[in-house]
Amino acid sequence: MSELNTLNKQIEAKLKEMYAVYERDPNDPTLLKLSQSLDKLLNQLDRFSNKTLIQRNNR
Repeated sequence: MSELNTLNKQIEAKLKEMYAVYERDPNDPTLLKLSQSLDKLLNQLDRFSNKTLIQRNNR
């Protein structure tokens, strides 16, 4: 599986986990940690996308 696919699957799983916690208790302190974890994954995706875009532009 490519790095992009792996990141997308991890993001999707983290979102589902976050929604499930939110539905149980919107004030659950776990949401902050999940949100921070999701942010890290999204930042990785952004860096990957930028790297890919730069590589395409350099061809």
